[in-house]
Amino acid sequence: MIAVDNGARVWCSAKEMIGEGENKMHIREIAHLAPDYFEINREERNYAAIFFAALCRPGNTEKFLQHCGIDKRVDHPDFGIYFEYAYLRDLWKEISKDKTRGEGTKKQIIRMHLPIKGIDEILEMPSTEINRRFGIGGKVLQYPGRWEVAKYNGNFDDNDDFLKICRFKWSFNIKPDVVIHLDKDNVICIEAKYESREGSYPSSKLEKSIFHRRGLEKVGQVELQKYMMQELLGLRADYIILRKRNETKKELSWAEVFNCLDMSEMPVFARRMAKKISE
Repeated sequence: MIAVDNGARVWCSAKEMIGEGENKMHIREIAHLAPDYFEINREERNYAAIFFAALCRPGNTEKFLQHCGIDKRVDHPDFGIYFEYAYLRDLWKEISKDKTRGEGTKKQIIRMHLPIKGIDEILEMPSTEINRRFGIGGKVLQYPGRWEVAKYNGNFDDNDDFLKICRFKWSFNIKPDVVIHLDKDNVICIEAKYESREGSYPSSKLEKSIFHRRGLEKVGQVELQKYMMQELLGLRADYIILRKRNETKKELSWAEVFNCLDMSEMPVFARRMAKKISE
């Protein structure tokens, strides 16, 4: 049962209210708190999902672009809005379906976009050996996102080459929160944050220690997105970070974003979430 104590929403079990003794209580009962999730939500992906849904409402993408000072139309046949954009990952899967040319296409991608010493010699090896070189198994040439930093670390002594491999690998795993395709070649890449700042790579403790021993700097999240979008996919992109409070020119606050959108047709909980993060 929900009760109100000085305006705060608290949880009171029926047994507590009638005094039937101490039985096992669930966590909300113990805490005397039962808020709706939107009242306590700190999960960035939830806010990104609400933003994505709002953009899909008629007229809202135009309002958002206008607020960002981007003079683009949204009536192109290739227009689309995508949540957790994993284009490289899914494109690699499509390439793998081609049993005739798939392996050759994968090798050509690696040869052209991974210019490290000895790459031609590596790609002349059987696929099993190429995989092993990058720290994984498999009979066919594996998805670069599966390459294991800790295992290929010992196979590439040159720091520049090692960093190129890491950037290439990470690019297959990153998923920008929301990407607006204005057409097939022009996109807006949006990263949603709650209170955290721009992320960086590597992120695991083991990989960080490898970078530290090698004396290498981390790679910024937007820097990696630019590499993926522009160099690997050949897209022209604008980059935006959404945060509770914008602190740089490349950032927007959630308040200004949600205020420029028409949220009237969104569900009540979504409007409340938008209001909460805008406070």
